[in-house]
Amino acid sequence: MGGICALSLAMGISRFGFTPIIPLMQRDIGISNWEIAVMASANYLGYLIGAYISRKQWFGRYVRAWIGVELVTSVILLIAMTLTLNIYLWTLLRLLSGFLSAILFVVASSITLEQRRSDWARYLYSGVGIGIVFTGIFVPMFDTIGGWIATWQGLALGGSIFGIVAWYTLSKVSRHNAGEPRQIQTRVKFVRDYEWYILLASYGFEGIGYIITATFIVQMIKSVPELSHIANQSWILIGLSAASSTYLWSQIAQKTSIKVSLMLAYGMQAIGILLPVIIPSQISALVGGALFGGTFMGITSLTISSASRMKPEAQMQAIGELTTVYALGQIIGPIVAAYLQKNFNILAPSLFAAVILIFALLVLMPLKISRKGGDE
Repeated sequence: MGGICALSLAMGISRFGFTPIIPLMQRDIGISNWEIAVMASANYLGYLIGAYISRKQWFGRYVRAWIGVELVTSVILLIAMTLTLNIYLWTLLRLLSGFLSAILFVVASSITLEQRRSDWARYLYSGVGIGIVFTGIFVPMFDTIGGWIATWQGLALGGSIFGIVAWYTLSKVSRHNAGEPRQIQTRVKFVRDYEWYILLASYGFEGIGYIITATFIVQMIKSVPELSHIANQSWILIGLSAASSTYLWSQIAQKTSIKVSLMLAYGMQAIGILLPVIIPSQISALVGGALFGGTFMGITSLTISSASRMKPEAQMQAIGELTTVYALGQIIGPIVAAYLQKNFNILAPSLFAAVILIFALLVLMPLKISRKGGDE
């Protein structure tokens, strides 16, 4: 429960909460697409820095301290977005928010999965979808109260509730586990083999492929007149799909294998991204949103669960390294997408994302499977 609440705050609210607020900030204060892109890129850069730091061995010695700092600061950063209209300060705030999101993601994952229960990943990563659903439901409600300012403040209020539960549970577990297990982990040499690089590469491509849709989907749907009225519903549907998908994909992996389930998820995500742009209708937008939401956290859950089995002696380092390549992909994706949209057409970024996801699917093909359920 602590891990779920931590990810709801760190990812669903602090990170993805920006997505449904983008149209509100454009409406109320007229921020430009360029300013949105700058803030989004800053968030991804912060996420990359946080992920890189979290893979360092010394990081694991201060886990309990990190938890408290991250949870409190994440809420403060949400409130701070309403205290200025300066794009440079906003960019700094989004940078710090991304930084804390990555660290909290790694810490919450490590503490939860370190209980010798890597199968808990199927429940843990539902927290991201729960946070997205929270933003989808309450952002329109807060908007009616006080526009874009009330939405940030409302997310801070809701995030603080998730944060309190996360702190109460995770800090107790980390205090209980402090000492010998952590000291042993920091002395183990992290070995990277062929299988590990395959997993890293495919997850990095996923970071490139999914981020375009994850950041701009509400804005894109609102820009299409016949679809604008279902933009918030699409975001809620993505969150609901993401929350339930982690358990669903773990069941699929148990009946097939981690490789088969990951390849299937990549293929379905590519279809979900393409549907709304090829067939612009309400049904395709909702189906596409369900397919997208139903795969991107499933891929994360399966990949990190697999990593925790492959590197049980160094889980935090393994999760940190995966999160780093994922974050790097999230920086590359929007840059290429912006270039394609400017020089070709509005469909080009989605086509690019789909191609990258198919490539991620193909990269996984050499991965060897020894047992079902992801125990490679």
